[in-house]
Amino acid sequence: MSFTARTLAILHKDILTEWRTKERLSSMVFFVLLVLLVFNFSFELGGFALHEIGPGVLWSAYVFASLLGLNRTFATERANNCLDALLLAPGDRGAVYLGKMLGNMLFLLVIELLSLPFFALFFNLPVGDYLLPLLGILFLGAASLASVGTLFAIMAGNAHLRELLLPLLLLPMAMPALISCVEATAEVFKRSRIEMLFPHLQILGVYVVIFTTLSLLLFEYVVEE
Repeated sequence: MSFTARTLAILHKDILTEWRTKERLSSMVFFVLLVLLVFNFSFELGGFALHEIGPGVLWSAYVFASLLGLNRTFATERANNCLDALLLAPGDRGAVYLGKMLGNMLFLLVIELLSLPFFALFFNLPVGDYLLPLLGILFLGAASLASVGTLFAIMAGNAHLRELLLPLLLLPMAMPALISCVEATAEVFKRSRIEMLFPHLQILGVYVVIFTTLSLLLFEYVVEE
């Protein structure tokens, strides 16, 4: 089986499993909506306040919701030592990482798109005016979190306190991408010129490429520990 075929097979399995169980998406959606609802009642938002704290609220919800999903990345494979069987199968082990990473990115994108209308409703935001540039930011932000988070998910998976270890590993490493996501989203809400977004999008693109490449190179050594 080729690298691409193996990657797509793992991605298809994760999508099919999630479609049947809804374990990850349901908890992630609930968490994001809860965070948005709490902030909606905590602040009198609108106008200038939206530009100040709206992007931070949005990406805080996405980051902590992604942690719920990342903790479940290899949960199915750990049952009955299925992960060991998957790694023993002929083929490049990097395909396992890439398939899982694409699955995590896809699930987070779904959460982002599902929660965006509620964010617009709670924060009195006309989404149609911001939708196109926001889609690019959401895509690169999800890819950034998934690229580094998937590797740390397998690293923290064998620890007794993996729910605590994963945030401790992920949040410091994801901080450059998160800062760019927040800054780019703030520029969109301010209706800044499109040129103002390019530096942040370039940082996110470079971040995704670097960490995806490093994770593909390191994954085989990480899973053997």
